[in-house]
Amino acid sequence: MTQFKWGAATDVGRIRRANQDHHLVRDGLFVVADGMGGHSGGEIASEVTVDALRESGVVSTLDELIDQIQEANAQVVARGRREPALRGMGTTVCLLADLSRAGPHRLGIANVGDSRLYRLTDDGVHQHTADHSLVEALVRSGRLSRAEAAIHPQRNIVTRALGIDEKVLVDAWELVPVTGDRYLICSDGLFGEIGAPEISEVLHSLADPQEAAEDLVSRACAAGGRDNVTVVVVDIARADSVDDVPDDRVTDIRKALPDGVLEGQHISDALPEDDADDPNPDEIVMPQATKVFTWRLAAFVVAVLMVLVALIGSLAIYARSAYFVGVEGEEIVIYQGRPGGVLWFDATLEERSGLLVDALEPHDAELALNGLEFDNLEDAEAHVENLREQLSPDAP
Repeated sequence: MTQFKWGAATDVGRIRRANQDHHLVRDGLFVVADGMGGHSGGEIASEVTVDALRESGVVSTLDELIDQIQEANAQVVARGRREPALRGMGTTVCLLADLSRAGPHRLGIANVGDSRLYRLTDDGVHQHTADHSLVEALVRSGRLSRAEAAIHPQRNIVTRALGIDEKVLVDAWELVPVTGDRYLICSDGLFGEIGAPEISEVLHSLADPQEAAEDLVSRACAAGGRDNVTVVVVDIARADSVDDVPDDRVTDIRKALPDGVLEGQHISDALPEDDADDPNPDEIVMPQATKVFTWRLAAFVVAVLMVLVALIGSLAIYARSAYFVGVEGEEIVIYQGRPGGVLWFDATLEERSGLLVDALEPHDAELALNGLEFDNLEDAEAHVENLREQLSPDAP
Protein backbone atom coordinates (compact mmCIF):
# COMPACT_ATOMS: atom_id res chain seq x y z
CA MET A 1 0.00 0.00 0.00
CA THR A 2 1.23 3.49 -0.88
CA GLN A 3 1.12 6.28 1.69
CA PHE A 4 1.44 9.95 0.74
CA LYS A 5 2.38 13.23 2.37
CA TRP A 6 1.59 16.45 0.52
CA GLY A 7 1.42 20.22 0.45
CA ALA A 8 -0.23 22.72 -1.92
CA ALA A 9 -0.30 26.46 -2.59
CA THR A 10 -1.79 28.78 -5.22
CA ASP A 11 -1.68 32.51 -6.01
CA VAL A 12 -3.28 34.81 -8.55
CA GLY A 13 0.13 36.31 -9.35
CA ARG A 14 1.04 39.96 -9.81
CA ILE A 15 -0.78 40.77 -13.06
CA ARG A 16 -3.88 38.61 -13.50
CA ARG A 17 -7.10 39.83 -11.93
CA ALA A 18 -8.55 36.38 -11.25
CA ASN A 19 -7.13 32.98 -10.40
CA GLN A 20 -8.23 30.50 -13.08
CA ASP A 21 -6.23 27.66 -11.51
CA HIS A 22 -7.87 24.99 -9.38
CA HIS A 23 -6.24 22.10 -7.59
CA LEU A 24 -7.22 19.03 -5.62
CA VAL A 25 -5.26 17.26 -2.90
CA ARG A 26 -6.63 14.19 -1.21
CA ASP A 27 -5.10 10.88 -0.23
CA GLY A 28 -4.41 9.08 -3.48
CA LEU A 29 -5.33 11.87 -5.95
CA PHE A 30 -3.51 15.14 -6.69
CA VAL A 31 -4.68 17.44 -9.49
CA VAL A 32 -3.75 20.81 -11.00
CA ALA A 33 -6.02 22.43 -13.64
CA ASP A 34 -5.17 25.71 -15.37
CA GLY A 35 -8.25 27.30 -16.94
CA MET A 36 -8.43 29.50 -20.03
CA GLY A 37 -11.11 31.21 -22.06
CA GLY A 38 -11.89 34.50 -20.30
CA HIS A 39 -11.85 35.29 -16.61
CA SER A 40 -15.09 33.49 -15.75
CA GLY A 41 -14.81 30.78 -18.39
CA GLY A 42 -11.33 29.59 -17.48
CA GLU A 43 -12.07 29.57 -13.78
CA ILE A 44 -15.25 27.56 -14.32
CA ALA A 45 -13.63 25.08 -16.70
CA SER A 46 -10.87 24.23 -14.22
CA GLU A 47 -13.36 24.12 -11.33
CA VAL A 48 -15.72 21.74 -13.20
CA THR A 49 -12.75 19.50 -14.02
CA VAL A 50 -11.50 19.34 -10.44
CA ASP A 51 -15.02 18.75 -9.09
CA ALA A 52 -15.57 15.91 -11.56
CA LEU A 53 -12.31 14.25 -10.53
CA ARG A 54 -13.11 14.79 -6.85
CA GLU A 55 -16.32 12.80 -7.29
CA SER A 56 -14.59 9.99 -9.17
CA GLY A 57 -13.94 6.69 -7.53
CA VAL A 58 -10.80 4.66 -6.96
CA VAL A 59 -8.97 3.62 -10.12
CA SER A 60 -6.74 0.62 -10.68
CA THR A 61 -5.56 1.04 -14.30
CA LEU A 62 -4.42 3.78 -16.65
CA ASP A 63 -7.46 3.17 -18.85
CA GLU A 64 -9.77 3.88 -15.92
CA LEU A 65 -7.81 7.04 -15.15
CA ILE A 66 -8.13 8.22 -18.75
CA ASP A 67 -11.88 7.46 -18.64
CA GLN A 68 -12.23 9.73 -15.61
CA ILE A 69 -10.56 12.58 -17.50
CA GLN A 70 -12.85 11.95 -20.48
CA GLU A 71 -15.83 12.24 -18.12
CA ALA A 72 -14.47 15.53 -16.74
CA ASN A 73 -14.03 16.76 -20.30
CA ALA A 74 -17.64 15.84 -21.11
CA GLN A 75 -18.85 17.88 -18.14
CA VAL A 76 -16.86 20.95 -19.23
CA VAL A 77 -18.20 20.63 -22.78
CA ALA A 78 -21.79 20.25 -21.52
CA ARG A 79 -21.46 23.31 -19.24
CA GLY A 80 -20.22 25.42 -22.14
CA ARG A 81 -23.15 24.36 -24.30
CA ARG A 82 -25.68 25.17 -21.58
CA GLU A 83 -24.24 28.65 -21.01
CA PRO A 84 -23.35 30.56 -24.20
CA ALA A 85 -21.33 33.11 -22.20
CA LEU A 86 -18.86 30.32 -21.41
CA ARG A 87 -18.38 29.28 -25.04
CA GLY A 88 -14.71 28.59 -25.75
CA MET A 89 -13.65 27.88 -22.19
CA GLY A 90 -11.11 25.15 -21.59
CA THR A 91 -8.57 23.90 -19.10
CA THR A 92 -5.39 21.92 -18.79
CA VAL A 93 -5.21 19.06 -16.32
CA CYS A 94 -2.24 17.26 -14.81
CA LEU A 95 -2.58 14.69 -12.06
CA LEU A 96 -0.96 11.98 -9.96
CA ALA A 97 -3.15 9.13 -8.72
CA ASP A 98 -2.73 5.98 -6.67
CA LEU A 99 -3.61 2.95 -8.81
CA SER A 100 -5.07 0.79 -6.09
CA ARG A 101 -5.26 -2.92 -6.89
CA ALA A 102 -4.28 -6.37 -5.70
CA GLY A 103 -0.55 -6.67 -5.23
CA PRO A 104 1.81 -3.72 -5.26
CA HIS A 105 0.13 -0.41 -6.00
CA ARG A 106 1.26 1.75 -8.90
CA LEU A 107 1.13 5.48 -9.58
CA GLY A 108 -0.82 6.89 -12.51
CA ILE A 109 0.10 10.16 -14.21
CA ALA A 110 -2.14 11.85 -16.77
CA ASN A 111 -1.71 15.10 -18.66
CA VAL A 112 -3.59 17.35 -21.09
CA GLY A 113 -2.13 20.76 -21.93
CA ASP A 114 0.98 22.46 -20.57
CA SER A 115 0.72 21.94 -16.83
CA ARG A 116 3.55 19.67 -15.70
CA LEU A 117 4.57 16.87 -13.36
CA TYR A 118 8.19 16.53 -12.20
CA ARG A 119 10.00 13.96 -10.08
CA LEU A 120 12.88 15.03 -7.88
CA THR A 121 16.13 13.18 -8.62
CA ASP A 122 19.58 13.29 -7.08
CA ASP A 123 20.84 15.73 -9.70
CA GLY A 124 17.75 17.83 -10.41
CA VAL A 125 14.16 17.37 -11.50
CA HIS A 126 12.87 15.03 -14.22
CA GLN A 127 9.85 16.16 -16.23
CA HIS A 128 7.59 13.13 -16.74
CA THR A 129 4.88 14.90 -18.76
CA ALA A 130 5.20 16.42 -22.23
CA ASP A 131 3.71 19.85 -22.87
CA HIS A 132 0.90 20.02 -25.42
CA SER A 133 1.78 23.51 -26.59
CA LEU A 134 2.66 25.41 -29.72
CA VAL A 135 6.26 26.09 -28.68
CA GLU A 136 6.82 22.48 -27.58
CA ALA A 137 5.69 21.30 -31.02
CA LEU A 138 8.07 23.79 -32.61
CA VAL A 139 10.91 22.52 -30.40
CA ARG A 140 10.17 18.88 -31.32
CA SER A 141 10.21 19.79 -35.02
CA GLY A 142 13.56 21.55 -34.63
CA ARG A 143 12.20 25.00 -35.44
CA LEU A 144 12.85 26.40 -31.95
CA SER A 145 15.51 25.79 -29.32
CA ARG A 146 14.59 25.32 -25.64
CA ALA A 147 16.03 28.75 -24.89
CA GLU A 148 13.96 30.36 -27.66
CA ALA A 149 10.81 28.55 -26.50
CA ALA A 150 11.21 29.92 -22.97
CA ILE A 151 10.83 33.52 -24.21
CA HIS A 152 8.63 32.93 -27.26
CA PRO A 153 5.65 35.38 -27.36
CA GLN A 154 3.25 32.48 -28.08
CA ARG A 155 4.45 30.19 -25.29
CA ASN A 156 0.98 30.35 -23.67
CA ILE A 157 -0.77 28.71 -26.63
CA VAL A 158 -1.72 25.09 -25.94
CA THR A 159 -2.70 22.48 -28.50
CA ARG A 160 -4.83 20.28 -26.22
CA ALA A 161 -7.32 21.19 -23.51
CA LEU A 162 -10.44 19.85 -21.82
CA GLY A 163 -13.70 21.43 -22.94
CA ILE A 164 -12.93 21.85 -26.64
CA ASP A 165 -14.26 18.65 -28.20
CA GLU A 166 -16.29 15.57 -27.30
CA LYS A 167 -13.10 13.55 -26.86
CA VAL A 168 -9.78 14.80 -25.58
CA LEU A 169 -6.34 13.32 -26.27
CA VAL A 170 -4.80 12.19 -22.98
CA ASP A 171 -1.23 11.09 -22.29
CA ALA A 172 -0.75 8.77 -19.31
CA TRP A 173 2.06 6.89 -17.59
CA GLU A 174 2.20 4.12 -14.98
CA LEU A 175 5.01 4.41 -12.42
CA VAL A 176 6.41 2.36 -9.57
CA PRO A 177 6.07 4.24 -6.26
CA VAL A 178 9.33 4.31 -4.33
CA THR A 179 9.58 5.37 -0.71
CA GLY A 180 11.27 8.78 -0.49
CA ASP A 181 10.38 9.93 -4.03
CA ARG A 182 9.03 13.46 -4.32
CA TYR A 183 6.71 14.69 -7.09
CA LEU A 184 5.76 18.21 -8.13
CA ILE A 185 2.60 19.09 -10.08
CA CYS A 186 2.30 22.70 -11.23
CA SER A 187 0.69 25.12 -13.65
CA ASP A 188 2.82 27.04 -16.14
CA GLY A 189 2.85 30.01 -13.80
CA LEU A 190 5.68 28.28 -11.91
CA PHE A 191 8.11 27.12 -14.60
CA GLY A 192 7.31 30.20 -16.68
CA GLU A 193 8.98 32.30 -13.99
CA ILE A 194 11.68 30.15 -12.39
CA GLY A 195 13.88 27.50 -13.97
CA ALA A 196 14.44 23.84 -13.19
CA PRO A 197 17.63 24.46 -11.14
CA GLU A 198 15.80 26.76 -8.73
CA ILE A 199 12.83 24.38 -8.51
CA SER A 200 15.22 21.53 -7.72
CA GLU A 201 17.00 23.60 -5.07
CA VAL A 202 13.75 24.29 -3.20
CA LEU A 203 12.55 20.68 -3.40
CA HIS A 204 15.89 19.43 -2.11
CA SER A 205 16.25 21.95 0.70
CA LEU A 206 12.76 21.95 2.24
CA ALA A 207 11.69 18.60 3.67
CA ASP A 208 8.11 19.62 4.44
CA PRO A 209 6.01 19.47 1.26
CA GLN A 210 3.73 22.31 2.38
CA GLU A 211 6.71 24.61 3.00
CA ALA A 212 8.18 23.62 -0.37
CA ALA A 213 4.92 24.37 -2.20
CA GLU A 214 4.54 27.77 -0.54
CA ASP A 215 8.15 28.72 -1.21
CA LEU A 216 7.91 27.83 -4.90
CA VAL A 217 4.75 29.92 -5.32
CA SER A 218 6.38 32.84 -3.49
CA ARG A 219 9.45 32.68 -5.72
CA ALA A 220 7.35 32.57 -8.91
CA CYS A 221 5.44 35.67 -7.81
CA ALA A 222 8.62 37.49 -6.84
CA ALA A 223 10.14 36.67 -10.24
CA GLY A 224 7.31 38.45 -12.05
CA GLY A 225 4.09 36.62 -11.28
CA ARG A 226 2.75 37.16 -14.78
CA ASP A 227 0.36 34.23 -14.49
CA ASN A 228 -1.60 32.35 -11.87
CA VAL A 229 0.68 29.86 -10.15
CA THR A 230 -0.34 26.62 -8.47
CA VAL A 231 1.96 24.02 -6.93
CA VAL A 232 1.29 20.61 -5.39
CA VAL A 233 4.19 18.71 -3.79
CA VAL A 234 3.64 15.00 -3.10
CA ASP A 235 6.01 12.77 -1.14
CA ILE A 236 5.87 8.97 -1.21
CA ALA A 237 5.97 8.30 2.53
CA ARG A 238 5.69 4.53 2.17
CA ALA A 239 5.48 2.11 -0.76
CA ASP A 240 5.55 -1.63 -1.31
CA SER A 241 8.98 -3.05 -1.98
CA VAL A 242 9.46 -3.97 -5.64
CA ASP A 243 12.41 -5.60 -7.38
CA ASP A 244 13.99 -4.14 -10.50
CA VAL A 245 12.57 -0.62 -10.31
CA PRO A 246 13.23 1.30 -13.57
CA ASP A 247 15.38 4.39 -13.16
CA ASP A 248 12.59 6.58 -14.49
CA ARG A 249 10.00 4.54 -12.52
CA VAL A 250 7.90 4.10 -15.70
CA THR A 251 6.34 0.69 -16.41
CA ASP A 252 3.64 1.58 -18.94
CA ILE A 253 2.74 4.48 -21.23
CA ARG A 254 -0.46 5.53 -23.00
CA LYS A 255 0.42 8.15 -25.60
CA ALA A 256 -2.37 9.77 -27.58
CA LEU A 257 -1.91 10.96 -31.16
CA PRO A 258 0.81 13.61 -31.48
CA ASP A 259 0.07 17.29 -31.89
CA GLY A 260 0.88 17.60 -35.55
CA VAL A 261 -1.18 20.69 -36.34
CA LEU A 262 0.09 24.08 -35.31
CA GLU A 263 -2.54 26.28 -36.87
CA GLY A 264 -6.20 26.75 -36.06
CA GLN A 265 -8.78 29.00 -34.49
CA HIS A 266 -7.65 30.70 -31.31
CA ILE A 267 -10.22 30.61 -28.56
CA SER A 268 -9.00 34.08 -27.60
CA ASP A 269 -10.90 35.36 -30.68
CA ALA A 270 -14.11 34.60 -28.78
CA LEU A 271 -13.07 35.73 -25.30
CA PRO A 272 -15.27 38.15 -23.34
CA GLU A 273 -14.33 41.83 -23.58
CA ASP A 274 -13.21 41.94 -19.93
CA ASP A 275 -10.19 39.82 -20.92
CA ALA A 276 -8.97 42.23 -23.60
CA ASP A 277 -6.48 43.99 -21.31
CA ASP A 278 -4.88 40.78 -20.06
CA PRO A 279 -1.22 41.21 -21.11
CA ASN A 280 -0.52 37.48 -21.34
CA PRO A 281 -3.71 35.52 -22.08
CA ASP A 282 -3.75 31.76 -22.35
CA GLU A 283 -4.94 30.52 -25.71
CA ILE A 284 -5.89 27.24 -27.29
CA VAL A 285 -5.03 26.15 -30.80
CA MET A 286 -7.89 24.10 -32.18
CA PRO A 287 -6.31 20.99 -33.75
CA GLN A 288 -7.68 19.79 -37.06
CA ALA A 289 -9.37 16.42 -37.07
CA THR A 290 -6.97 13.55 -37.53
CA LYS A 291 -7.42 11.98 -40.97
CA VAL A 292 -7.65 8.19 -40.77
CA PHE A 293 -6.78 6.18 -43.92
CA THR A 294 -9.30 3.32 -43.71
CA TRP A 295 -9.84 0.42 -46.09
CA ARG A 296 -13.01 2.10 -47.39
CA LEU A 297 -11.03 5.18 -48.28
CA ALA A 298 -8.36 3.00 -49.90
CA ALA A 299 -11.01 1.19 -51.98
CA PHE A 300 -12.51 4.50 -53.04
CA VAL A 301 -9.10 5.86 -54.08
CA VAL A 302 -8.36 2.70 -56.09
CA ALA A 303 -11.73 2.91 -57.83
CA VAL A 304 -11.19 6.57 -58.73
CA LEU A 305 -7.72 5.80 -60.06
CA MET A 306 -9.09 2.96 -62.21
CA VAL A 307 -11.71 5.28 -63.71
CA LEU A 308 -9.07 7.91 -64.40
CA VAL A 309 -6.79 5.36 -66.06
CA ALA A 310 -9.68 4.15 -68.24
CA LEU A 311 -10.57 7.71 -69.24
CA ILE A 312 -6.97 8.56 -70.06
CA GLY A 313 -6.60 5.34 -72.06
CA SER A 314 -9.76 6.09 -74.06
CA LEU A 315 -8.58 9.63 -74.65
CA ALA A 316 -5.18 8.41 -75.88
CA ILE A 317 -6.82 5.94 -78.29
CA TYR A 318 -9.06 8.67 -79.67
CA ALA A 319 -6.19 11.15 -79.99
CA ARG A 320 -3.94 8.69 -81.87
CA SER A 321 -6.54 6.86 -83.98
CA ALA A 322 -6.59 9.30 -86.92
CA TYR A 323 -4.21 10.84 -89.47
CA PHE A 324 -4.29 14.20 -91.21
CA VAL A 325 -2.55 15.91 -94.07
CA GLY A 326 -1.04 19.15 -92.82
CA VAL A 327 1.89 21.51 -93.20
CA GLU A 328 5.31 21.67 -91.55
CA GLY A 329 7.06 24.83 -92.58
CA GLU A 330 6.30 24.95 -96.31
CA GLU A 331 6.06 21.17 -96.85
CA ILE A 332 2.97 18.99 -97.08
CA VAL A 333 3.29 16.16 -94.50
CA ILE A 334 1.19 13.44 -92.90
CA TYR A 335 0.64 13.52 -89.12
CA GLN A 336 -0.70 10.82 -86.81
CA GLY A 337 -3.22 12.31 -84.39
CA ARG A 338 -5.80 15.07 -84.46
CA PRO A 339 -5.23 18.59 -85.82
CA GLY A 340 -4.21 20.79 -82.87
CA GLY A 341 -3.80 17.76 -80.60
CA VAL A 342 -6.12 16.56 -77.82
CA LEU A 343 -5.22 17.88 -74.36
CA TRP A 344 -1.63 16.68 -73.77
CA PHE A 345 -1.66 14.21 -76.72
CA ASP A 346 -0.01 16.12 -79.59
CA ALA A 347 0.06 14.92 -83.19
CA THR A 348 3.34 13.39 -84.40
CA LEU A 349 4.97 13.56 -87.82
CA GLU A 350 4.40 10.33 -89.77
CA GLU A 351 5.57 10.97 -93.37
CA ARG A 352 6.98 13.76 -95.52
CA SER A 353 5.75 14.30 -99.08
CA GLY A 354 8.31 16.68 -100.58
CA LEU A 355 5.40 18.81 -101.91
CA LEU A 356 5.32 22.54 -101.18
CA VAL A 357 2.09 24.10 -100.02
CA ASP A 358 2.58 27.11 -102.27
CA ALA A 359 2.44 24.82 -105.31
CA LEU A 360 -1.08 23.58 -104.52
CA GLU A 361 -4.33 24.96 -105.70
CA PRO A 362 -5.72 27.51 -103.17
CA HIS A 363 -8.50 25.16 -102.09
CA ASP A 364 -6.13 22.23 -101.49
CA ALA A 365 -3.62 24.52 -99.74
CA GLU A 366 -6.32 25.77 -97.35
CA LEU A 367 -7.36 22.19 -96.49
CA ALA A 368 -3.75 21.27 -95.74
CA LEU A 369 -3.20 24.38 -93.61
CA ASN A 370 -6.31 23.53 -91.53
CA GLY A 371 -5.44 19.80 -91.39
CA LEU A 372 -7.45 17.36 -93.48
CA GLU A 373 -8.36 14.28 -91.37
CA PHE A 374 -8.46 10.63 -92.48
CA ASP A 375 -9.38 7.44 -90.64
CA ASN A 376 -6.19 5.62 -91.63
CA LEU A 377 -2.73 6.18 -93.01
CA GLU A 378 -3.56 4.62 -96.42
CA ASP A 379 -6.29 7.20 -97.12
CA ALA A 380 -3.96 10.05 -96.10
CA GLU A 381 -1.22 8.70 -98.38
CA ALA A 382 -3.72 8.37 -101.24
CA HIS A 383 -4.70 12.03 -100.83
CA VAL A 384 -1.06 13.11 -100.96
CA GLU A 385 -0.54 11.04 -104.09
CA ASN A 386 -3.57 12.69 -105.64
CA LEU A 387 -2.07 16.11 -104.91
CA ARG A 388 1.23 14.94 -106.42
CA GLU A 389 -0.51 13.80 -109.61
CA GLN A 390 -2.27 17.16 -109.93
CA LEU A 391 1.14 18.86 -109.91
CA SER A 392 2.64 16.41 -112.45
CA PRO A 393 3.50 17.90 -115.86
CA ASP A 394 1.54 15.11 -117.50
CA ALA A 395 -1.67 15.95 -115.65
CA PRO A 396 -4.47 17.11 -118.01
